[in-house]
Amino acid sequence: MNWQIPAIMGGLALVLALMLWALWEFVASARQRRIIAARSALAQAEYDASTPMARLDVALHRTRWGARLSRRLARSGTEVRLSTFLVSLSAGSLLAVIVVWQILAPFFGLLAAAGVAFLFFSYLSRAEAKRREEFTGQLPDLARVLGNATSAGLALPTAVAIAADELDGPAGEELGRMAESMKLGASFEEAVAELRERMPSRELGVLLSTLVVASRSGGSLVGALRNISTTLENRKETRREVRTVLSETTSTVWALGFMSVGALFLLNMVQPGVMRTMTGSVAGISVLLLSASLFAVGFVVVSRITKFKM
Repeated sequence: MNWQIPAIMGGLALVLALMLWALWEFVASARQRRIIAARSALAQAEYDASTPMARLDVALHRTRWGARLSRRLARSGTEVRLSTFLVSLSAGSLLAVIVVWQILAPFFGLLAAAGVAFLFFSYLSRAEAKRREEFTGQLPDLARVLGNATSAGLALPTAVAIAADELDGPAGEELGRMAESMKLGASFEEAVAELRERMPSRELGVLLSTLVVASRSGGSLVGALRNISTTLENRKETRREVRTVLSETTSTVWALGFMSVGALFLLNMVQPGVMRTMTGSVAGISVLLLSASLFAVGFVVVSRITKFKM
């Protein structure tokens, strides 16, 4: 028996040394491949496409829900791959299940996984809405730049390319995509339809409809763009005032949600094991589900009330 413990410890040390050596070889070979691939752009592109995350991206893009989620990530402006988003979501949900399972109860571990998924997609929705709002805020400047370019006698595709260079943020990026699409052979109306799909907005719809009508039939585009610029500026100020008034309500809803979750951990800390005891009976689970349902209904109702369209 005396020799077994040193033998086991020696075996574990040998396994650990082999794992560290394998990890070092993997890192060194990956670094060498990057150095070789960096010698040419084509080799670099081939190397980037051969990574496991790139292969996972390709597989996910082939599915309908993966393509839809990829479009949402593009609309949000986050520089995150689809595979990275889903892997992070899975890892966060698994970690939440393990931690909450141990601290509270198995029942709350499953709810924690759903909560992590809700937070991920809520962040994605807020990022989409924020980028859309920023784009809408730039529409008066966009209409002004297009009006100046067309008054100088430039065609609409050229005016769009100039606006893409002049404007910053999401407007410049989206107009740059629109200009590239037209360079690759897409018509002006097709490029406009793609932009409207990426940035759904009532104000943008009015501006793009004006541009499409002008591209078809001509007319006084300069005067129309200047009037639209003034109108959009007024709507921008109104939206800012309404958003300021409603921000307090939305912040309160999120604060109450986090406080309710924190109350569960506080109650379990004051009386250890109370959550496991509560989830061990049908009545306790029913009360918890009823409370969670009421919080969810209240959150949805307040979100609908505070959501406004202009």
